[in-house]
Amino acid sequence: MIGSARALIDAVQAELAPRDDDNRLVPLVAKGKAAREVFAAIAAEEYRIVRSDWRSFLMLASRSQEQGAREFFAMLASGEGLALGKLPALVEESPGFEPRAGCQAYPAFVAWLALNGEPAEVIVAIVANFAAFGRYCAAIAAAMREQYGFDDEACAFFDFFGAPSPDLEDLAVRAVQAALDAGRLSEKDARTHARLFQAYELDFWNTLADDYRRD
Repeated sequence: MIGSARALIDAVQAELAPRDDDNRLVPLVAKGKAAREVFAAIAAEEYRIVRSDWRSFLMLASRSQEQGAREFFAMLASGEGLALGKLPALVEESPGFEPRAGCQAYPAFVAWLALNGEPAEVIVAIVANFAAFGRYCAAIAAAMREQYGFDDEACAFFDFFGAPSPDLEDLAVRAVQAALDAGRLSEKDARTHARLFQAYELDFWNTLADDYRRD
């Protein structure tokens, strides 16, 4: 049993780390080997995902007993609202767009967590995956400029999620510690949520890698 929130989050992150490089899309984009159309596809998928996650995080905020957890999920929801405004520069969902199951499994899982997950355990899962997701977005933003010639406006969505958020992480640690102290957190369930969170995240990227690889 780990008594420190910081230690628990770090331990779960270390358990996930061996799979962080299983994302097949980021290396393709970094080398300019993904079709340019992949960015419009990401935007179309994310347009659905962001709206779903926004609602899911608000649901988690409403279900949270600790103030820190409520603030954490409210801040996440606010971030989704900001991110949504950065997608039109790439392209919003078009009439002919058909969402991919491999991409949309992720928000479906987050919605499941919003209804069924203990909020503090969900926080562990999200924060343990923060660093990898931030690296993916930062790498894509850099490659969009260097390999594909996109401007800052088009890269804004990835710049936003690629930037660190220490205030959000501090909130997370306080919320998880409060749940640990109150005996309202199962480390086993937190680890399960984190593992599935990572798996569905990788499904998102790898589904697009398979569809938009340019040899």
